[in-house]
Amino acid sequence: MGTLLRNYDPEKVNVFFNNRQLRMFGDDIFKLARNGDNVSLKVGVQGDGTYVENADKSGTLTVTLQQTSPDIQYLEDCAEKKTEGSLAVMDVNDDGRNIFAMNCRVQKLPERGRGKDAADVAFVFLIPRLELN
Repeated sequence: MGTLLRNYDPEKVNVFFNNRQLRMFGDDIFKLARNGDNVSLKVGVQGDGTYVENADKSGTLTVTLQQTSPDIQYLEDCAEKKTEGSLAVMDVNDDGRNIFAMNCRVQKLPERGRGKDAADVAFVFLIPRLELN
């Protein structure tokens, strides 16, 4: 049986906030996470169990930019002005699987620092309803 081998190209990953394409990513492009589990298990005193579906579909998307990215000031302004907008991730590497969410916001101003090397700057977006397309 042959080995399954595929290519990954980071240049085929694009992230947009409010229809603005973000540029100059750091060591990571993004990390996506749901805030809660999809399901939990409730077990009674006699060991009987019931699955409990979680309706919470909220999540976060953390985007990492280089400290010289022209989008840092834009995202900081969005955080300060409490801008609400759409968030989209287009990743051709995932066989067309994309992420799109409405009513998203920048959670807070990111930590920033200066040192020997150019530091990455991470922005966390809050997603009220995270659904994969």
